[in-house]
Amino acid sequence: MGGTISTPQTHKFPLQTMETSDSPLRPSKLLLNVTIENTLGAIQVLMSPENTVGDLVKVALITYDKEKRRPLLKETDPNRYELHYSPYTLQSLKASEKLKNLGSRNFFLCSSSN
Repeated sequence: MGGTISTPQTHKFPLQTMETSDSPLRPSKLLLNVTIENTLGAIQVLMSPENTVGDLVKVALITYDKEKRRPLLKETDPNRYELHYSPYTLQSLKASEKLKNLGSRNFFLCSSSN
């Protein structure tokens, strides 16, 4: 019983760090939480950092509808919604902004006043 176990060396130490000499590694997907006004609970969406705010709005609305959440949304056109950092911010995010440039992973989706 006892003794040593030898395994083939598969990794060279030290392991690679998150930063390489060329550029830092970026996550391939982002887990984002979107709360839609007048609804309970956030929608969780997994998206590429290269996607835009407009893409996130569209996917959040599709996911809400696909999951058959209640209450039903009166409007599902993504152009009729604005994405905010929270329900307390007045300024909405630009639809063309890339997700990787946003400083948060939690958002609030509300119908636009247009």
